[in-house]
Amino acid sequence: MWARLRSFLAALAGRRRFEDDMHAEMAFHLDARIDDLMATGLSRAAATRRARMEFGTVDAIADDCRQSRGLRLVDTTLQDVRYAVRLLRRNPGFTAAAIVSLALGIGANTAMFTLVDAVMIRAVPMHDPRNLFFLAHGGADTPGTSSNYGLFERYAQLTEVFDGVTAYSTSGLKLQTSAGVESVDSLWVSGNFHAVLGVPIAFGRGFASERDRQSGGSPIAVISDGFWARRFGRSPDVLGQPLIVNGHTVTIVGVTAREFTGLVPGLQPAITLPLSVRVLDEPEFLDTRDTWTSMPILARLKAGISEAQALAAADVAFKQYMSEKDNQWIAKRNPEAFSAARFLPAAKGSAVLRQRYAMPLTVLMAMVGLILLIASANVANLMLVRGEARAKEVAIRLCVGGGRRRLIRQFLTESVLLALSGAALGLFLAQWGTQAIMAFFGSLEAPILLDVAPNARVLSFTAAIAIATGVLFGLIPALKSTRIDLTPTLKEGGSTTVRARRWMTGHALAASQLALGVMVIAVAALLARSLYNLKSLDAGFRGDHLLLFTLDSYGMQVDAPRRAAIYDDLLGRLRALPGVTHVSASRSTPIHTSGNARALHMPGTPETMDQRSVWTNMITPGYFETFGIRLLEGRHFTDADVRGSLKVAVINDTMARFYFGDRDPLGQTFAFLNDEKDPLTVVGVVEDTYQMNLREAPPKIVYTPLVQEPEPPAWMTFQVRTAQDPASLAAPATAAARAAA
Repeated sequence: MWARLRSFLAALAGRRRFEDDMHAEMAFHLDARIDDLMATGLSRAAATRRARMEFGTVDAIADDCRQSRGLRLVDTTLQDVRYAVRLLRRNPGFTAAAIVSLALGIGANTAMFTLVDAVMIRAVPMHDPRNLFFLAHGGADTPGTSSNYGLFERYAQLTEVFDGVTAYSTSGLKLQTSAGVESVDSLWVSGNFHAVLGVPIAFGRGFASERDRQSGGSPIAVISDGFWARRFGRSPDVLGQPLIVNGHTVTIVGVTAREFTGLVPGLQPAITLPLSVRVLDEPEFLDTRDTWTSMPILARLKAGISEAQALAAADVAFKQYMSEKDNQWIAKRNPEAFSAARFLPAAKGSAVLRQRYAMPLTVLMAMVGLILLIASANVANLMLVRGEARAKEVAIRLCVGGGRRRLIRQFLTESVLLALSGAALGLFLAQWGTQAIMAFFGSLEAPILLDVAPNARVLSFTAAIAIATGVLFGLIPALKSTRIDLTPTLKEGGSTTVRARRWMTGHALAASQLALGVMVIAVAALLARSLYNLKSLDAGFRGDHLLLFTLDSYGMQVDAPRRAAIYDDLLGRLRALPGVTHVSASRSTPIHTSGNARALHMPGTPETMDQRSVWTNMITPGYFETFGIRLLEGRHFTDADVRGSLKVAVINDTMARFYFGDRDPLGQTFAFLNDEKDPLTVVGVVEDTYQMNLREAPPKIVYTPLVQEPEPPAWMTFQVRTAQDPASLAAPATAAARAAA
């Protein structure tokens, strides 16, 4: 088989040489036979005539030679393509309608597959990713990857089963530039991050043996290809350049390759820093044991060690760690989540984005598949009508010796050519569509950044679906158009019976097209109904005439008193803006993609962490009025609720019913875990508000006055309610924030 394939490819690549050699060889044999015949006494003319008669038709022999090498199929296919192109050019209306229909269907499928590939399929470019695993914990259905540095150090000691263990966490940091301060996404990583993962480095070096507990020395950083292009214009002099991040000067020592965008799909960190830099601001981070954070731990299996062997060793180390006194508190609060060690494949990076969008992408992929089937049925109907018009042409070609298989192949060539033309246009539409989708996701508060440029897998999918579509909508018209009665068809007017059979097939295609259309319309109607329900849902607050903006001082050298003074000053400046009716600030807001959860200390309540956990929100007076959140019982916070006075809280209705039942919640006290000596008194109950999204039920929420917190957070959202268009206040509010800061 391989010998025949090599012979075919050689003949195809050197076609002219093959033809010359073939004709030269036939001429040699013919001349040799002529010489043999002349040796018997025949004249040259007689010998030539007899040799040609014995040799046969040269063109037929040449055709057999081409057939033996597989070139005849290539020649006839090229003939079919040229003929199909001529026919399609003669019917521009039919051609345009078919190509546009298929382009919409194939383009929609390509766009969706591009997103599926970016979110669900694409692996992170690392060395031997199959041997990389996240060291998770918990039940099989809900594994978690939270950790602390102590657990990382415990796993790092398992050198008998792991070639290396590393950890990372995503964060935002402040980059000081000549134009001001810029917020960029970053990775905090252990000092062996790039070496353990095998991250491709464009030039320079990554982190291989940096010490997390390093004292002194010059802090270093590795930047991404995108940041290198945007900030330094891909200058080769970038190595050794300084960056000021969170007030610390770091030196660039390497640039990661363009294809590496991190381990979290949807997030493209610009700067990677070792944990030794984080310790400069959080010296307690490496030694704390009373908290767990979003710091996934990854391990690379040692050669010759199976996954089961490594997991058994990791499980022993994990259980020993959790049995220690410093860690028992969290295991008791949520025993299922810390029951055993788990391995999660790390080849595709973090699964958070895949888990969030797996179902929507699957549904949308099925929907665009139905759209493609509708487009195929539409083009198949057009092909049937066109086949009816070509009935006499088919009959004549059959009469002069054309085979039915050959004619079917010709029809399929036309349909596949239409599908490939539609795919070419569909690729353009797909790129426009995916860029539009990514522009929307990139404008969110937590942008989702994905590489949606066409790659080999997307192009292969488009080509495969185009060929399959061409065969799908072309096969039935090809079979019907070549199954005809020659005599009636050649007569003027054709055959009524044949035409009737074709119309029956057309009706079947139309019926299937209608059925698929009804399915798409039904799903679209359900989607529209769901969107209407979400839009009309009472989310517990008023979102109209509201302007929200965030003041983020994380990583800046601003102490707590100065930060509190800035917040107070800004609130006063915002109240003075014309048209403003209410102003407030808070740590979180309704329909926010993140929040702060804390565990309560309330005797008699269930022991599980989920049932003890509540959402917390630090707010200023006026928050409920600004959002239009209704007060059910008690009172709002006032300016009298200050530090040193009775510590108070307002809770939502869900929390009141969950913890207090039929009891009056006003005057009840509770405390947060590890703050039992600092109880809060409930002074009000407000209506529930949706927090993460409109599909999740409102959580239990505790609101506390910002001024009574030990120190104000570095990240606050300010809300301004106005009687006019809130967009008109964007510039004045920005100016007020700059003046206050």
